[in-house]
Amino acid sequence: MSVISLINKIPFGNPAEKGFFLYSKVPPSVLAKLQEKNFSQTIRYAYLKSPFYKKKWDELRIRVDRIRRPEDLGDFFTTAEDIRQNPKEFLCARPDTAYETTGTTSKKTKRVYFSRQEVKEAGWAGAVGLWGLGVREEDRIASAFDYSFWVSGPVLQASCEVLGCFHVEAGRIDPQEFYERLSDYGITVIVGDPSWLLRLAEIAEEKGSWPVKLILGGGENLTEAARHTMEKVWGADVILSYGQTEAFGAIGMESKEKAGYHLNEFHNAFEIINPDQENYGELVYTTLNRRVMPLIRYRSGDITRFIQTPSLSMPGRRIEKLKGRVDEWTVTAMGNIAPWMFESVFKNVAATGGDWQIVVDKEGNKDRVSFHLEVENGAGAGDLKEKVLQEFKKEFQEAWRISEMGLLHLGVEFHPKGSLRSGRKLQRIVDNRKFN
Repeated sequence: MSVISLINKIPFGNPAEKGFFLYSKVPPSVLAKLQEKNFSQTIRYAYLKSPFYKKKWDELRIRVDRIRRPEDLGDFFTTAEDIRQNPKEFLCARPDTAYETTGTTSKKTKRVYFSRQEVKEAGWAGAVGLWGLGVREEDRIASAFDYSFWVSGPVLQASCEVLGCFHVEAGRIDPQEFYERLSDYGITVIVGDPSWLLRLAEIAEEKGSWPVKLILGGGENLTEAARHTMEKVWGADVILSYGQTEAFGAIGMESKEKAGYHLNEFHNAFEIINPDQENYGELVYTTLNRRVMPLIRYRSGDITRFIQTPSLSMPGRRIEKLKGRVDEWTVTAMGNIAPWMFESVFKNVAATGGDWQIVVDKEGNKDRVSFHLEVENGAGAGDLKEKVLQEFKKEFQEAWRISEMGLLHLGVEFHPKGSLRSGRKLQRIVDNRKFN
């Protein structure tokens, strides 16, 4: 059953308010049964309609009439590469629209198709999350999401339609222009990707902030140091949402506790596979309400874990802030490295910009791990290099000892602000050894 049809049976309130009420009141056991029913229906539908799923499941001799839960599919998963190579083979119905994503490690886009009804459902999910954060009909939202083939802007617009609030779409214009053109709109909520929002906060710190109630970021991760800086400038909460184009942006959103993403389990079934000893593994999801291009056991590539303790302010299960990407875990002479490990190195180093990158090369027969950082104009490179290395020594004592033994080379390089990012997302770890 469609979630929208369920909330329409509730006789009071705004649709977003109804959705939040429903999500808050449905017991976990009832939600689990609803998920199991929708999962079974999705499996049967995909087998009948999608050439991709029919071929794969016939090859694996999977009896779809016996499938009740994701784990019943055994080792079957869908991947980003499947979508890149076979997008039309996934189609089960005629699409009304499509969006694309390039990710961080491939130049070939992933093309994902949707119907207008699915756009509405995604908008409802986003509106429910925004309602839980205190956004109401009287609020005025300004968005700076990139509209080029990207799903975030259309989803936000659909959410604003559900909420009934004012919405202006600026696109990902220069933050300086955004500040000048939007300052007198009476905006109460600003939405964009975190690196762009950080630059806007720098401008607002210099020229004066507006009386906003919420800053919402999506599309990439954000360090806690950068979040604190932005909140100090605006005097408002900075909240992160988490989504992927493949999921139409509807995976999860933080509450004001800022302690993990509350999952959209009305629309998706979630798993974490290949967990380590601390239960960190890859997030996998199945879309439960999609009929144009359903994704079944889709490997997100993102590393996280479920949070076991309940939230005080919003219902539903949560996952932790993402620890990194499966394809960005790299084995080096200092051990396995991933982007999240280096946030602690940079958070105490003043004068650096928002973007940084770790590059792994070979220097002779030994690994060279180089820190590439963007710096403010006039920053002293010599002093900053020493600070970065001292922070590294403090946080990675064993790796520092390895470098002192001559088994590993370390380097620090600086770049002008805005020069490291060539696309929408920044690849945090680049392993050049793969191409030698």
